[in-house]
Amino acid sequence: MKTYLKGKKTYVTAALAIIAAVGSYVLDEIALKDMIEAIFAALTAMTIRAAITTEATK
Repeated sequence: MKTYLKGKKTYVTAALAIIAAVGSYVLDEIALKDMIEAIFAALTAMTIRAAITTEATK
């Protein structure tokens, strides 16, 4: 299992964070602004992870 998730843990965690943010918004636990901020933070983490991987392979 560890070899399967190697390099994918950040993406899985960020995807789960997006799902949690959308779920919280749908259940009216957070405001739209907060959901957008949470999604942006998760996407930022994914982007940074991709950039680090790309630079490391150069």
